[in-house]
Amino acid sequence: MRFIALIAGSLLLSGCTDIFEKSIADICEDHPQMCKNLNKDGWCRAEKSRIIKSRYHHFLAPDEEYKYQLLLGFEDYKACISKASQIEHIKLKEKKTGRVKALLAAEKELKLLARDTRDSDNPNLVYFHWSRFGSESHLDKFLSYRDKGLLETPELQVALASYYVKFDQEKTIDALFHALELYQEGDEINPEIFKSLTNIFIKLEDFSTAYKWGYVAKEFDGKDLDLPEVETLVIRNGGNVEALEKAAEYYVDKLKEGDFNAPRYSLNL
Repeated sequence: MRFIALIAGSLLLSGCTDIFEKSIADICEDHPQMCKNLNKDGWCRAEKSRIIKSRYHHFLAPDEEYKYQLLLGFEDYKACISKASQIEHIKLKEKKTGRVKALLAAEKELKLLARDTRDSDNPNLVYFHWSRFGSESHLDKFLSYRDKGLLETPELQVALASYYVKFDQEKTIDALFHALELYQEGDEINPEIFKSLTNIFIKLEDFSTAYKWGYVAKEFDGKDLDLPEVETLVIRNGGNVEALEKAAEYYVDKLKEGDFNAPRYSLNL
């Protein structure tokens, strides 16, 4: 199970109001270095924007967190431009050449950033080096942060869940629930958390709990969940679907208010 996408939320520094006053075009005009080595055509526009903004944030307020954002940005950009570089432009073949150059530049940038952050103590960067390169030393450091209470963000709790998921379902659930507890009112909650909880409880054959979290996932635009099938299993086992939906709606309200408390549960393992 891959949770990487769950740690990709953009982190913005407070107080940097100048960031929001500049468009991407303005940034590129005033600071051309922020836009270097990116393709010039219309492909991968969102991915390019993310890189440019992260570069600009780091320029205004240097911080290792933005190196993490750049790593994630270049990963997404590389995946996008890799597909685009395979598309032949009938009239202007130099466009494809530009995309290939951008792909090579993205690969180089990722290597440089990875090397530059290898010895970082930033929890997100420590997780990145473990999850991408399988570095046991980075995993040990990441787990030491858990013991010191340094993983108290939703993204880092999901990262912790990605460690537990292969061998400890209870700790996986605990981490995912705690991630939900850490969201504040107005935060954008990653629906993959709900999908993961649903799938875990289905595997545990706790269909009532699975249905509740599947219902929550639906409310937060979760995808790829077959709720009718879970509903059938709930009814077959004597569950009350209406009551489960009311409980799920309560969770939804509390999550939106930033006042969610993890429910008690028991795993019959």
